[in-house]
Amino acid sequence: MNIGILIVLGGALILSMVLVPGPTSAASAPAKLPASFDLDAFDAFLSQEVQSKGSVGFSVAIVKDGRIVLAKGYGRRSVAEPMPVSSDTIFAIGSVTKQFTCAAVLLLAEAGKLSIHDPVGKYFPDLTRAADISLLDLMNHVSSYPDYYPLGFVDRRLMQPAKTDEVIGEYATGKLDFEPATRYSYSNTGYLILGRVVEKVSGEPMRAFLQSHIFTPLGMNHTLYEPEKADGRLARGHTVFALSQPEPAVPEGNGWIAAAGAIYSTPSD
Repeated sequence: MNIGILIVLGGALILSMVLVPGPTSAASAPAKLPASFDLDAFDAFLSQEVQSKGSVGFSVAIVKDGRIVLAKGYGRRSVAEPMPVSSDTIFAIGSVTKQFTCAAVLLLAEAGKLSIHDPVGKYFPDLTRAADISLLDLMNHVSSYPDYYPLGFVDRRLMQPAKTDEVIGEYATGKLDFEPATRYSYSNTGYLILGRVVEKVSGEPMRAFLQSHIFTPLGMNHTLYEPEKADGRLARGHTVFALSQPEPAVPEGNGWIAAAGAIYSTPSD
């Protein structure tokens, strides 16, 4: 898996996408975080972190006073390959994708093509309580639709390709977890529905909508939605089991994460 870390320190913003580390080497001294904002010291600290923690690799961008002052990769893209991580290496950003999905819905609302208060039934009439659950409920994780991905790993079910509408049909047509809008419960299922609403209303695939309305206008030239797994620009996610060495993580099959988590990007973007 890939881990996103957001740190604010000394007036600077640090965003790194970190591959899961392997066991720490007892022979390596832990790196010491700089006491003040010193760019060279941060660079040295991060270089030492790769060595002391046994990390596969990570990418970092430091933004100070609205300007990128450091964009650099550390370590390797994969345990199996010597290729280094660069500032342009693309990492999975996971559920940060959901912020982009919300932005897409809000752009359509701004254009008068939908309302965030529209009932889900306007777009998916066959879902449970579709007349009583709004798009805003989906965005706020209060829809009560059961989450299809409650685990922290990819199980056999998620390894196989699936059609997003079939996933929605399986998890949003049965019993709800609670009365809608009365509780908060994280639901990837809700974001699959939102992504499909964006596609139905805009008439564009989610990839094309994000590219033309968000990525391209913002100059996000190293950001991709549902990239091909064989794309050579991608860092490979890893996982560890107990004290084992890192090994390549199995990605989800196509169709499972979509608008809930399928964007890959760089810290600079």
